[in-house]
Order: sequence, then structure tokens, then C-alpha cells
Amino acid sequence: MAIGPGGEMGRAEGRGVAPTASHLAARRVRDLLRAALRAGEFGSGRLPAEAELMVQYRVPRDVLREALDLLRRDGLIERRRGLGTLAVHADHVVPGALPPRGRALDEHLAVGRITPRLLHWTWIPAPRVIADQLDGAAVGDDCLCVEYVLLAEQRPMAVFTNYIRAPEAAGIDRSGFRRDFYALLHSGGIDTVSCDVGVQAGRADDHTAALLRVPPGEPVLLVQQRIRDHADQVVDYALGTCRNELLIDIGRIPRIDLIGTHRRKDPA
Repeated sequence: MAIGPGGEMGRAEGRGVAPTASHLAARRVRDLLRAALRAGEFGSGRLPAEAELMVQYRVPRDVLREALDLLRRDGLIERRRGLGTLAVHADHVVPGALPPRGRALDEHLAVGRITPRLLHWTWIPAPRVIADQLDGAAVGDDCLCVEYVLLAEQRPMAVFTNYIRAPEAAGIDRSGFRRDFYALLHSGGIDTVSCDVGVQAGRADDHTAALLRVPPGEPVLLVQQRIRDHADQVVDYALGTCRNELLIDIGRIPRIDLIGTHRRKDPA
């Protein structure tokens, strides 16, 4: 017999799913420890002893151990006899903003020496989804498609496919793509001033997993980026997949004052 969401069966199922107070506390401690790992709080890579962590986070031993187990299942720590709890997975916080002109991407991202591995470079007629993103482009207009793996110290960190508007792409030389993509744009005289970035959770398909050297189905970040020039025109649209140890810091986002906007007086 079917019972609706408000019936006894629905309430019983809800009780089975809802976390207890101790589970919620363990999740909060897990998140705090993850943030501390990301911030480099444990310089040696070894976490403090359980007793110290219990005092620091004001939780009992069972809650702390559950939090540590959650971190272990996330692949962030290992608990080794005689050594304690060790960080085994490095997170990298990278800015979502464009690097200042003249500043190398290596220095901007601080993840090691940056190099690209070019996968694809060709002119294509813009499909509608790309034409809708590039200012002034129409369906079928030429655009340059550049696909590459971003390597940090020869370790693949991301795969990006960029679609560059024809007038700007005409000045780009393929031989100049030896370091980072922004330097390539600058070498072609493209004045990049700002960008907007969108990020979504996803899982690596078989081909992307092979390029990033992660297991298929591994959690990844799906990224889209629009790069704008001094006239606020979108000249490049990029779709990318990043390894999950990258945290993209979008930066300060101002609050939009809609009330103030609505109160503007009409010109006399």
C-alpha cells in the first residue's frame, strides 16, 4: 500500500536519513579541518594529536574520530601507526581573477611551473552556443578553437577549450603558446581586462580522466569563463575541467543595491 509523503512511512524514512547532532558536529569539524589543511595550518603535514584537537574544537573523542574518518574517506589524510594523522592530499587555492599584465601565471597561481600541452588548434565556424557568448559574433563566423592541458610541474591540473573571437585571434601565433594562455592572448595584442567565472561540480568522464590522470568518475570542477577586453567585450569563451584539489577563489563580490536603484529619480 502506498503512503504519501506525510504518512508514517515517509516520516520513518526521514528519520533514517536525517543526521544526528553528533554527525552534524563531526561534519562541521571535518569542514574546519579541511579549511585548516588548505590554509597550511599544519606546516609539517602532520595533524596534532587527538587530545589536542578535541580541546581545540571542543568535541568529544567519538565526534573527532568521525570527522577524521570523513577526511580519510575524502582522501585528504592517512592515519599511520607510530606517525599519527598525516595530510596526503594537497589542496591549492587559485584566484579566479585574471593575472595582472606582466605577471606570470606561475606566480599568480602559485602551484609550480606552468606549461601547456596543446591538444587542438583550429579555426571553426562558431556554433550558436559560442556565438551567443562572444560579443559581436554571429552563427557561422570564424573563431579560433584552442584546447590544452594545463600542467603544473608537469602534473596535469586542468583541461580547457577556448573559443577566441576572430578579430583578436587573427593576431595570435601558435608558436607563442609556450607558457600560459593569458600570455598567448597578450602576445597577440589582446587587452584582457576582466573575466567572469562559473563553477559547477561534476565527475570526470573516461577521456578527461585520462588527460588529468585521475580515475574515471573522480569529482572535478566544471568551469566556464568569459574574458573581456577594455571595451567590456567578451573576446574569449572557455570551458574547462579542473582537478578537485583546486579551489577557485572568485574574490570579493559586491552586493547589488536594488533598493537604491529603484529609488533613483527620473530626470526632470
